[in-house]
This record gives sequence, C-alpha cells and structure tokens, in this order.
Amino acid sequence: MILLHIGIMSALSQISRIRQRIGQLARQRRAVEQVLLERSVLLKGILLEVQRTCGKAGCKCARGQKHSCWQLSASVEGRRRTGNVPRRYVGKVKELTGNYRRFRRARARWVRLNAEMRKRINEMEAARTVPDFRDEAEGQKS
Repeated sequence: MILLHIGIMSALSQISRIRQRIGQLARQRRAVEQVLLERSVLLKGILLEVQRTCGKAGCKCARGQKHSCWQLSASVEGRRRTGNVPRRYVGKVKELTGNYRRFRRARARWVRLNAEMRKRINEMEAARTVPDFRDEAEGQKS
C-alpha cells in the first residue's frame, strides 16, 4: 500500500510538471498566434540588390563600375522567378517581404509548439491513466 502511495505521489509530481510545461507552451503559442493573425500584407520572395553590366561599350560598367538594381526573387509553381523592382517601391517591397518572412517563421514556430504540446498531452494521459484494475487488485492481495 505504501508503494502505491509513493507511486501516486510521484505520478502527481510528474503530472504537475507536464501541466506547467503545457501552460508555458500555450502562452508561447498565443504570442505566435498574434503574429499569424495580424492583417499585414505579405509578399513572397526575397529582395536583392544586384550589380550588373548593361553591355554598352562606352558605359562606366564596361570599366568595372557596375549598375545597381533591385530585384524580387520568388518561387512560383516550383520555379524561381525574378523581376526588377523600381527604386520608388524598394522600401514597400522590403516591408512586405519582411512581413512574409516574419509570418513564415511564426508559422513554423506554431507547428513546432503544437507538436511539443501534443507530445506533452500524450505524456500526461499516460501518467494519469490507471493501470488495469485487475493488476492493481492482485498487487493489493500480496
């Protein structure tokens, strides 16, 4: 009977630690969900500043001073697509691609948190589940 009591106390302590961890995960998940639920516009892709030559013989780029331009590179239907971004839109495109990266990081974090939460809930279920009552009754007869 004493062993049963010690086992229950140990299980209760384990359950308490699991519950605390689930609470921590839930708080972290709520913080991540705030990012996911924002109304910000997302633009998939990466904004790159590219240095290149134009090909004109008398141009400064022929002497090594390359032209600078901004490009948006994104995967579309499994293929990499790149397009020029006018300088007047660079600030806005940076903001929108930043929103996209932030959203994707939050999404990945949310998935990891849910996976860990599911694991902890399974642990708690196992810790809270009483062994087969017949096994328990036989242990008390001894």
